[in-house]
Amino acid sequence: MAKNYEEMAAQILNLVGGKDNVTRTYHCITRLRFNLKDKNLVDNDGIKAVKGVAGLQWSGDQLQVIIGQDVGDVYEALCRIGGFSKEAAIDENLDGGKKKFTINRIFEDMAAILLPVIPALAGAGMIKGLITIMTSYLGFDSASALIQVMTMAGDCAFYFLPFLVAWSASNRFKTNTAMALSLAGVLLYPTMTAGNTSGADPLSLFGLPIPFPRYFGSTIPIILTVLVLSFVYKWVNEHVHKNLRIVFVPMIVLLIMTPLTLGVIGPLANYISKGLVALFNFLYGLSPIIAGAIIGGTRLFVVMTGMHLSLSTICLGNLAEYGYDWLLPMHTMGTLALFGACLGVWIKARNSENKQIGASTAISSFIGITEPGIYGVFLKFRNAMIATVLGGAIGGAIVGLFGGRATAFVNSCILSLPVFMTDNFWCVCVGIAVSAAAAFATVMVLGIGDEKAE
Repeated sequence: MAKNYEEMAAQILNLVGGKDNVTRTYHCITRLRFNLKDKNLVDNDGIKAVKGVAGLQWSGDQLQVIIGQDVGDVYEALCRIGGFSKEAAIDENLDGGKKKFTINRIFEDMAAILLPVIPALAGAGMIKGLITIMTSYLGFDSASALIQVMTMAGDCAFYFLPFLVAWSASNRFKTNTAMALSLAGVLLYPTMTAGNTSGADPLSLFGLPIPFPRYFGSTIPIILTVLVLSFVYKWVNEHVHKNLRIVFVPMIVLLIMTPLTLGVIGPLANYISKGLVALFNFLYGLSPIIAGAIIGGTRLFVVMTGMHLSLSTICLGNLAEYGYDWLLPMHTMGTLALFGACLGVWIKARNSENKQIGASTAISSFIGITEPGIYGVFLKFRNAMIATVLGGAIGGAIVGLFGGRATAFVNSCILSLPVFMTDNFWCVCVGIAVSAAAAFATVMVLGIGDEKAE
């Protein structure tokens, strides 16, 4: 049955204290966000009870109502009912105000920068997976025009990743996008790529060595470059007369940032990237089974903090350094365990609304959209949480033990199977099946306790 978004929006608006209590409302991928005059007017329990609401949380004085994939439709209805000015969806948590430099801030920035880029990487990754199937199993000639064109489509987002990250980082750090893209071009300039390919000795600029690291497919070098650019551009812009800015500000910024990027920021960031990749691979080497169990079992907790997007830099680093990644298959085990738990809630629940929640979140989790399942099932039912952690840990351990790998960056879901088609593809399939089955079975055995969830 079609959902009544008008009724849902009206209930939420009434429970947040009415339109007169709202100073601003907008939304992200899964949540309605309200800036309110008086938070004491909000009926938290009432909002949680609204059909279609998966939960709520406060971020400072901002109320976030978790809707899931229907959030855009609810927001449209909310704006019509309340007479609010409609705003474009955002991709990250913009709470405003000046933030202190903390570890959490680093993770927040990394997540916000990488989130808009991921669709391009996921799409390209799926194409790379299809190429593997076509050339390895279906007899397609790797030298054919079709495969060459598909290869260009699959490789472009990864090879020119610094351009995509530069665009996103410039938005995050609120600096000039054209300058950010220009500096990404500096990192991928033919002189740099040719020097890396040939293993050439570093250039020397007034005694400053300029080495030739591999910047294609990298993320951290351009993120740090754009961060520094945000300060340099602002400073230069303030010290150049406004009548001369259009020409001299970009010129001065490029003259400062180009040698700084190539001689200092880029090499330093490259060492950081390699160090992080080496650290994770060292830990993986100590015990792939334990690593798999921890990563698979804690996947959803990591998603809740937003750190899963920050960890994508490790995945991309592995792909750039070794041509494969082992984190993605383990992450996928946690996602499929959530699918199994949601499926169990659908079957086991006695309450009709809980059955609907279980069914809808099972579908979304199966295709890699985990947030509705996290807030609608994982956090709502303790046994479902236990089941998901257990299923993800078992599946992750299997993948770690037998060496499941990914050949491209994709979303952690069943649709990403083509990129896991390496020599040990079978263990990823077994891990997926075991993760989902173990979580499902655990929910069926332990139950969900409908009477306690009401």
